[in-house]
Amino acid sequence: MRAARFSALPVVQQVGSGPIWMQTNSSETTRERYDDDDDVHIDSVGEGFGNEGLLAQPEPDPASVCTDGSVSLSSRVEYSALPRGQTKSVFGLVTIQGVKPQGDGASDAERHAMDIVCVLDVSGSMDGGKICQVKDATRFIIEQAQPKDRISIVSFNSHASRVLRLRKMDGDGKDSANIAAVQLSAGGGTSIAAGLDLGLQVMEQRRQRNKVSAILLLTDGQDSSTRGRLPALMTRASEAHCSVYAFGFGADHDASLLSSVAEQARTPFTFVENTENIREAFAGTVGGLSSMVAQNVELTIRSHVHLKTVTTGFTVQRPTETQATVWIPDIFAGERRDILVELVVPETGAEDAARTVLLEAFARYVDLSRNVLSQTPTVTMEADRVEEPQPEMEPDEEVTNQRQRVEVTRALREAAAQCDRGEFEHARSVLDSTDQQMKASKYKQTRTTEALAQELDEARERMRSRSQWENGGRAEVNDTCQMHSMQRCTNRMESARTGKTKASKEMYSNACQSSWIKRSRQP
Repeated sequence: MRAARFSALPVVQQVGSGPIWMQTNSSETTRERYDDDDDVHIDSVGEGFGNEGLLAQPEPDPASVCTDGSVSLSSRVEYSALPRGQTKSVFGLVTIQGVKPQGDGASDAERHAMDIVCVLDVSGSMDGGKICQVKDATRFIIEQAQPKDRISIVSFNSHASRVLRLRKMDGDGKDSANIAAVQLSAGGGTSIAAGLDLGLQVMEQRRQRNKVSAILLLTDGQDSSTRGRLPALMTRASEAHCSVYAFGFGADHDASLLSSVAEQARTPFTFVENTENIREAFAGTVGGLSSMVAQNVELTIRSHVHLKTVTTGFTVQRPTETQATVWIPDIFAGERRDILVELVVPETGAEDAARTVLLEAFARYVDLSRNVLSQTPTVTMEADRVEEPQPEMEPDEEVTNQRQRVEVTRALREAAAQCDRGEFEHARSVLDSTDQQMKASKYKQTRTTEALAQELDEARERMRSRSQWENGGRAEVNDTCQMHSMQRCTNRMESARTGKTKASKEMYSNACQSSWIKRSRQP
């Protein structure tokens, strides 16, 4: 299981030997064969992989410890000194971060090839300006693609249709892709499940695959029949080695459904309130994907004391009360994942050592730049044991920031659930209480705490009434919750309420995304 989970190379399904696409069961999409993808670009380091690439490069096993890999790992504890003679609960952080490229971001020549499937809503509600903006955004992604990238386009209304097979973005491929985008037209109902199912079929049936693969799912509509199918669809996405990014277009889409897609996919949910900004949202997403440095990250935490809680938006397994494994699908250059832990440190006699190791952690991952399995050096979290800690001792600033991020995200989710039940006054009181606790804190204000206070302020405005909640409020708050949970953002769009870009959006987007967004804003 472990070797398969960390395989640096894809598991290639042979057509005719029980491929994934023949094992699914959908009544909404006619089963056809989509194994007609263009051959991937093969360079000296095996940029893309098919059957030949798989045979030529055996999986490295075991992973080697790498001090200069594509990710770094660190830890810090809330208080560096803990009293002897009493049991003490203390918070800590285990942080994994993607190594930043030199300059403003990876160049087009250096970045990894991508497989992108655009799954686009073309239902009747998309008619007019919306469909034109979606065409423009899709053509921007086509324009920015390199010959080694491959793009497919799937449109859906009541049914789904593949309008562009998975094509390399050389001259001929771009011509075909632009024609397919221009010819999109709106009409009919909305079956999100049909669109996502067909997009997954394109990914599942690939004869070869590029290192980075993603489905961009955009809709402005509602589809109550899709929710029950999401777990199976997201499982298929994982097995097809592709991420899914959901975009809610305008104020009338099913924000709850798309948020559920994002939560299960472990990706951000993007609310595009101003429909003119879909180009920027696509640009920020693909720009981030182009900066990916690691995949299939397995973070192992081994505590020397009771590990009370492990808080993260990613999947956690707890085999014992002192161990945890966190699974993170991928990491972009420069971005970080902060796993907040709560430890219960037992009382210690005076004869014990002056310094205590609280936990150890290491991460295994696929290093995309080297195409190898790598492992970070083990990091330790330690604290001094003292007779009495200094009363003026302040907690670690970064641990405090991340505790507050977790608390604000939790409060926003609770308030959103109350708004869905029509309890708007109660919802605002939850946010007021969280805000007051932050302001009453003796800890100094930081960039993070200011950004979180801004989120609470905007959410309160979105929860003033049912009309405000239904007209974009739900989508905005769900977008915010998922952004803070994943610590990833796709855009720097201005808030419709303040006319300014949220500080948190700048915190969670990297240099490469900024470069793509800047290009998307050019006429």
